[in-house]
Amino acid sequence: MALACAAVSACWLAACAKSEEHGEEAFAADRSVTVWSSQAQVRQPVATLRYGERVEILEKKNDQLRVRTALAAIGWTDEKALMDSALWRRARALADRAASLPVQAQATADKLVNAHVEPGRKAPRVYQFRGGTALEVLEHATAEFVPEASEDAAAPKDRDAGREQPEARNEDWMLVRANTETAGNVAGWVLRRFVKYEIPAELLDYSNQYRFVGWFELSRVPAGTPGSGAAPALHAPGAPPAPSEEQEAANSGGQKPQFLVAGIQGPEGEDCAFTLLRVYTWGAERQRYETAFVESNLCGSLPIRVHAATAPGGNASFSFTNQGKAGAEQRDYTMHQTSVHRTDHHPPAKGRPAGRGRGA
Repeated sequence: MALACAAVSACWLAACAKSEEHGEEAFAADRSVTVWSSQAQVRQPVATLRYGERVEILEKKNDQLRVRTALAAIGWTDEKALMDSALWRRARALADRAASLPVQAQATADKLVNAHVEPGRKAPRVYQFRGGTALEVLEHATAEFVPEASEDAAAPKDRDAGREQPEARNEDWMLVRANTETAGNVAGWVLRRFVKYEIPAELLDYSNQYRFVGWFELSRVPAGTPGSGAAPALHAPGAPPAPSEEQEAANSGGQKPQFLVAGIQGPEGEDCAFTLLRVYTWGAERQRYETAFVESNLCGSLPIRVHAATAPGGNASFSFTNQGKAGAEQRDYTMHQTSVHRTDHHPPAKGRPAGRGRGA
């Protein structure tokens, strides 16, 4: 009998030890997660986890978890500060996909911004960017949002007469990535209104005419000097040749970028990521940017893929997916000198060629 009891006790202890050793895994969901010695008000930190560090869950009480870290420290932390293994795998898969996408715009987090694993406020959070964090914008999506009803929504109908109830609306979400000091490479979906686009100084005058979605450098040309008559490096046959290195040094003007910009007009929540394209080229003689190409009435999707000119006088190209009347279509464009042409063998959209000047 004693031997049987001893055997049962040994099995019970072995099972407990196994449970302690092989608990469910979880991962730190914030840049810094404190593991405490107990749940009491008077307690001591026993470990600090960095984003993504793995722990084993040993016990759960309400919203607190008792965990063991990789260095064998055992203590308590908030359940909300951890991601389960399934969410962590989704977060890493999203970061891996984001790493392969071309950058559409540079931005910063305008405040503390929650990054979600997919578009939508109810989607699980995978990170929280601090205000001022540098972000790279990659993709666009929309998600429906229903504002919370007022506190007296359950009041009698006669008291609610004429009161408009909240209606569902679409919100703009952007996929962003950031290389953070404490968490490394992180990606997630954030609300567009919480992101501040860092528009290049050369394009600020145009940013008042529509909302910028993305911008790209197509090429660079000599800056020249006012009234010099110096033509850009992308010059037409018969035009004056590009300034020599000595002339450029004398002018001390350096080079100016030429830009492709994607933008949108109208309210937020549109299915289209952008509805218009503009190409802005540098006019050396007038020392200002001029509109070289205009296309409107688009319903484009991000990302736009750009191949910038590799040398002065070379061609640039860009492409994207557009939702046309016949459905999704691939659009390809080439920029030669200061002219932009569609090259995917589809009939050009009805529109006007761009005029020179500052208009959009």
